[in-house]
Amino acid sequence: MEQGQLTERIHMILKKISESRQIPKTDIEFLLDWMKKEVRQRRLMHLLEIFSRVESDAKELPNVLTQAEAMTLISPVKRYIHTVLGIEQEEEDLVLILSASFSTFSRYKSRVEKLGARPVFLQTLEEAVEYDYEDVPKAIIMDVELWPQFKERDIQSFVSKMRKLYVPLIVIGTNEHYRLAAYSYGFDDYWESWVPMEERLVRLGLHIEKSRLVSKALLVDELTGAFNRKYLKATFSRFISRLERSGESFAVALLDIDHFKQLNDTFGHSYGDDVLHRVSEEIRHAIRSSDELIRYGGEEFLILLNVSDRAIVESVLERVRARIEEMEFPYDHHVTVSIGYTRVCQTGYTLGEWCAYADEALYKAKRDGRNRVVRYSSAVREEKRIAYVTMSENTFTSLANRLPKEHRRYEVVYRPYEAYSCNDNIEMFILDDTRAHEARGTLSAVKEQRGKYSHILAVSKRTASELEAIYDDYSDDDQDEVITKKIEQWLEKLPD
Repeated sequence: MEQGQLTERIHMILKKISESRQIPKTDIEFLLDWMKKEVRQRRLMHLLEIFSRVESDAKELPNVLTQAEAMTLISPVKRYIHTVLGIEQEEEDLVLILSASFSTFSRYKSRVEKLGARPVFLQTLEEAVEYDYEDVPKAIIMDVELWPQFKERDIQSFVSKMRKLYVPLIVIGTNEHYRLAAYSYGFDDYWESWVPMEERLVRLGLHIEKSRLVSKALLVDELTGAFNRKYLKATFSRFISRLERSGESFAVALLDIDHFKQLNDTFGHSYGDDVLHRVSEEIRHAIRSSDELIRYGGEEFLILLNVSDRAIVESVLERVRARIEEMEFPYDHHVTVSIGYTRVCQTGYTLGEWCAYADEALYKAKRDGRNRVVRYSSAVREEKRIAYVTMSENTFTSLANRLPKEHRRYEVVYRPYEAYSCNDNIEMFILDDTRAHEARGTLSAVKEQRGKYSHILAVSKRTASELEAIYDDYSDDDQDEVITKKIEQWLEKLPD
């Protein structure tokens, strides 16, 4: 079968699953077999286990599946299939229904859909934790009959995690004993058997609406409509958790509006606020529904791209850049943006460290003329400028394990006086009260070539006196933490 025909058949199967009441199991098997080949071809071997599990579940089902059975079966892999096909997924409110019985899910499915939400059936707490990290639900309904399967601490841990994400938790129960236990765990609502379905749906709708309002009030930046940094922390944790489980990488991009300070100074802050708001809207229209937009600070935005394929990442970011460049503003004014991004492909690094890599790529974009997209790579890393910090042998030895090593724009090199040589790199001299011959020689060199050095720190009054007021900073305390702090402050002020 040719590639075009193959793709057309896959689309037809997906359409059948979303529209038909009955789906032949052979269609599902064909879909899974195609995806497994794609996974192998793209070397996404970490996904094979997930598809194999779904394939195993399919074998136990009848030859003709109901729509609910088919959708439930492929729900764990639907997002991967859409990503490979380049299909943008609709943004829907997700409601997880945890129950050992599929009939319970069937009772709620059509009713939840009438509320404008997408119900997903899960049978274990482990599945709920995993699915949560793919997409934050607007509510979770749990059948109390599942409780005996889990340890109490697992339920408490699950509740604690969901509450941090502001997810309403509802229990379908049978008696007052379970109701008290549910509220003591921290669940938000309890539906006993006598509560009518109509009332349950009204209460569920209120929980979903409250979840939306809380998210908007606490997690959305009022000026731009983008999410704020509080949301970033929780969302990045979800992406990292998925990376740990399935090995699926993603991308972090930093976007900065070019010459924004000049724009503010020329047209005023009110105009600048309008630019921020409109640029944010344009970014949201350009990225995919599965990506996340966060206002990182000032005129900077951060985008979490929920995809590992470099071609897709660059296509999305280039679309963002181009659409902003084409925007029209008053005064015949145009805005451009610079974008730097990095692929998050391994655990063990913090959000700050990944942002630093994206920031390096962003500064590379600005150095190269702005209005462009740059990927963090070894070339960007090797292009870093060098910043030297020279100090006495004693200070060098004492500070060895606490000196700041990472900097987004500079490779920081620490060295004792004896390794000093005159050069054109940015350099900080820490001149203390050491009376060694090497210190005096370095002191003389610094005094003779003062104009070449960006920063001189005098430690002690005696050193300051010998420098004859040509130093930039002074400290009469030579403790390690004081000197380290001075170095950190200098590094923060280095030019772009």
